[in-house]
Amino acid sequence: MKKDKNTRMAGGMLVLYLLLTLVMGTAIVVGIVKTQTAEVEGKMADGSVVRKSWREWGAGRETRVNQVEPAKRGDILSSDGKVLATTVSECDLYLDLGKKYDTDAKGKKKFSGAVSDSVLFASLDTMALMLSESMGKHGSDYYVEMVKKERMKERPRQCFRVEQHVPYSVWLSIARLPGWKRCVVKEVDRRSVKYEVRAHIYSEMASNTVGLENGRGTGDFTGLEGTYDSILKGRDGVFNSRRLTKGVWLADMPNEGSSTEHRTDGDSVEKVVLQKRIDGQNIVSTIDTRIQDVAEDALRQTLARFGGKAGCAIVMEVETGYVVACANLARAEMRTSPTDETDWVYNELRDWNTAVSSRYEPGSTMKTVALMAMLNDPKIKIDTAMKVRVGVGVFPNAREVKDSHKKNGRDSLSVREVIEESSNVGMCQLGWKYYRDRRDDLVALMRQVFPYEKLNLDVKAPEPKTSINDVNVSVDDFLRLTYGYSTAVTPMQIITFYNAVAGDGRMVKPLFCRAIYDRYGRRTEVKPVVMREHAFSKESAKVVREMLEGVVDHGTAKRMKSEVYHFAGKTGTADYYDQSTRMHTQAYNNSSFAGFFPAEHPRYTCYVMLERVPHEAFGTQAARVFRTIADCVMAIDERLGEDFAALTPVDSTILEREPLLLRGNLGGLQQACRLIRCTNVKILPEKPVQGRMPNCRRMSAKDAVEMLHSLGLKVRLTGYGKVSSQSPQAGAAVKKGTTVVLNLK
Repeated sequence: MKKDKNTRMAGGMLVLYLLLTLVMGTAIVVGIVKTQTAEVEGKMADGSVVRKSWREWGAGRETRVNQVEPAKRGDILSSDGKVLATTVSECDLYLDLGKKYDTDAKGKKKFSGAVSDSVLFASLDTMALMLSESMGKHGSDYYVEMVKKERMKERPRQCFRVEQHVPYSVWLSIARLPGWKRCVVKEVDRRSVKYEVRAHIYSEMASNTVGLENGRGTGDFTGLEGTYDSILKGRDGVFNSRRLTKGVWLADMPNEGSSTEHRTDGDSVEKVVLQKRIDGQNIVSTIDTRIQDVAEDALRQTLARFGGKAGCAIVMEVETGYVVACANLARAEMRTSPTDETDWVYNELRDWNTAVSSRYEPGSTMKTVALMAMLNDPKIKIDTAMKVRVGVGVFPNAREVKDSHKKNGRDSLSVREVIEESSNVGMCQLGWKYYRDRRDDLVALMRQVFPYEKLNLDVKAPEPKTSINDVNVSVDDFLRLTYGYSTAVTPMQIITFYNAVAGDGRMVKPLFCRAIYDRYGRRTEVKPVVMREHAFSKESAKVVREMLEGVVDHGTAKRMKSEVYHFAGKTGTADYYDQSTRMHTQAYNNSSFAGFFPAEHPRYTCYVMLERVPHEAFGTQAARVFRTIADCVMAIDERLGEDFAALTPVDSTILEREPLLLRGNLGGLQQACRLIRCTNVKILPEKPVQGRMPNCRRMSAKDAVEMLHSLGLKVRLTGYGKVSSQSPQAGAAVKKGTTVVLNLK
């Protein structure tokens, strides 16, 4: 009986507790409602009592005007659907390491600081590990020693900065460590340690094209960020708020467009129009991350191999002018590898876009421009089969002109062969024959076919003024103009011209933005911009295209020829101009290659420029980068895959043979055979043996590296092409971690 009585009492207490909870909850809700609707009594200055709502009472209290609700900045997407730039939250991590002690009634000191030693050091290793993994700048020991050193001081700082630009999620995790709530500082000089920044998801990939902010919080951007800033940034919201009580502010949001007045000084009143927040719109760039990645990698490897100063690689759609890749790399610093070999590190410079902002004497890639100008001159008619003397050229009142390399021992070439073999003397002979008495006409014709004016691109970057020397002053300047000197232009202008050659004379403006998404998710395409519908005739474009095919088939770029598809282009070499000495040097040159592919039906134009590389290799260094990029585009572009069967084979006898593939990735080989519809192929894949060095000769670099990595071996590559030799030799005993050197040729 006693037990039942206790049970009933406990049940009664529970019911009473629930009733009290319900009553208190109801009272709180009613109180909140009364805050907005109910009236309360208050005594006025004259002693009278009036009834007003809390909002009405708050109207006469302290007011914060023009409070800003920042709009979310729109994202920048790649053409293949990836996020290139977005807004993320970061924090500066400050810790309150101050030591404070209070004295109690008994005279004993009691610690009253933000965090005690025992609590601080219990989670210090965890904090250091979080920072080390997220920032990637220092090891965890660095942060541990930093904090301990400060804490051990007699008067440690109450606002000690540990790290800047910490991801908000990491900062929040640190703030939630046991006992660290008061230790992590949330405001410094009345400003929150949290802020919004633009983050590039793919790190430095196309960073100059996407755009960077010139200083945190300035709102001044470069690249696409700068050009489309008004679209991306949206519109901040503006509102007023009134203090209801200590620490409680009531937002005052009248209808958009209404105005409010607040006194700015003793005599004037400023009117403020309140507005709702509108987030920024997203834009879709023309950059394809797959092609951009290949372009940057090929450019970086080539610059590192030759020790170049800087370079760029641009890929552009012939029909639309959309720039699908724009790599800009420059020499940044020296790096010493574990093998004590010193290499240069190549990155994008934060404040310089080589493709847009650098201007050069282009060299032999400009011979095509000079010849195109001559072909479009209505006063003359040039027969491309006409013979021109080469080797050495002597002209009145001018220095002797020599070709930089042999022309197969011949003393004359046809006009077509002058381009294919890149003869400086041949171009001078043409210029002297037709324009020695009307030099200004040649300059005018070149300005007609080449975009010498500023392109006004949709990436915010300085575009330099291009120039042509006064050819009437010096015969040397006139002759040098015909083979790519006496003029300075940008890489973007050169690719625009070659894109017009591929497009039958239709010159389109390079574009970096493909589409814009409004706040409702509707997509608006950015249409191509035609600069000149007929920069030159279709007939002239066809003649020049055939010459550029000849450059690759049997001219200066014949070593770059592909057996799978046709491409056309022109090698370029120009003596490097040293800004410090203001002189040309023949020890180094600027190597370039401009062309398009596939040659039969051009879809893409590509231009590669390498600054300050060794002179002896002429323009083939840049042509290698072009070929690597073109191979990638041919492989990933579905449209080109559909047209592949319609392309004319390079050599019909190749299809009559029974292909034999000795080594390589089996899955990749089988897929490649299916794509080219080759069924009568024999594949003899290499079967590596653990502990033994396999035979990598004649394999592609990719297949060789994959196979060696599967055996736990490290790889170092030199050169380009297929594996010609290796060290250790095939069959030698090797251990995991051994570095294998593969020489490509």
